[in-house]
Amino acid sequence: MRRALLSAVIACGVISLNPIGSGSAAQEQQRIVAIGDVHGAADAFAAILTTAGLIDSNKKWIGGRSILVQTGDMTDRGAGTKAALDLLMSLEKQAEKAGGRVHALLGNHEVMNMTGHMRDATPEIFASFGGEAATRAAFAPDGEYGRWLRRKPIIATVDGTLFIHAGISTAESTASINELNSRVKRELEVWDTGIRLLQKLKLVPEAPEFMQVVEASRLEIERLNATVATGKIPPDARQVAAALLPLANIGQSSLYAPEGPLWFRGYSTWTDEEGAPQMDALIKRYRVRRFVGGHNPQRDAMITERFGGTLFQIDTGMLGKPYFPAGRPSALVIENDTARPLYLSGDK
Repeated sequence: MRRALLSAVIACGVISLNPIGSGSAAQEQQRIVAIGDVHGAADAFAAILTTAGLIDSNKKWIGGRSILVQTGDMTDRGAGTKAALDLLMSLEKQAEKAGGRVHALLGNHEVMNMTGHMRDATPEIFASFGGEAATRAAFAPDGEYGRWLRRKPIIATVDGTLFIHAGISTAESTASINELNSRVKRELEVWDTGIRLLQKLKLVPEAPEFMQVVEASRLEIERLNATVATGKIPPDARQVAAALLPLANIGQSSLYAPEGPLWFRGYSTWTDEEGAPQMDALIKRYRVRRFVGGHNPQRDAMITERFGGTLFQIDTGMLGKPYFPAGRPSALVIENDTARPLYLSGDK
């Protein structure tokens, strides 16, 4: 029942650096290193950062003014989820001191963790945080990781490149980057507020599971609707129902919508013929030169360039076996407006 309901249910800040059309044309461009889905592969993540010249053997930032963009899905599946997050969080501070930047974007798995949906969290992941309850608390609004993640966007543009976890469909392209980022942030806030209300009403436990929240919200709305027939409507019924409705219908939000920016898979499923005009329209709409995203594991575990260099897909299954048997660590390096893939030394 829970799985069926979940299938029915699952059917964020703004960053923009040196946008096209502003600043001097001669302005120095910083080296950009983009890394896709890590999924708890902490050692592989550190290895590709080292190969890219961003960290030393002690995992300290040596990238100077370089920019690291991580396009989401640091979490779930791999036992090193906590270690990978800790490294990324520490590099964010170190890079800023050195004149560089770290842009950590939200992926669908970070959002899953923040909303209590731990489907892909393993016993090893729970153990690294101190148990399942401690893990849920860590990703809650006042938890160390939940607090940090809730400040992150889903999209960043840097020197004419748009970075995103999954993608923007042409249907979603009526919204600006600001609007897409703000929508996710607002929906997370609504979710957190709704949980506090459910806890106040004693309808869910502390740090509840995802489906507990969805089911409790739907049941409470149904109960409130039933009171309409009796004429004995609680004075706060309308406010409670309005607060819980987004939780009951979470599948319609951009946090979980299959065609939303955290889950969209069109960039992988589009044929060259159908995708080329759509990608061209997206490039013009957002006034960038290329899109870079993860989310879609590439079959040959190689960074894929599509549509005349306007799209790079960088999820190469870094975690490896058993989830991605041919997976490998990788990074996309952008220097002097030229993008090139980077793999570990000796990895063809």
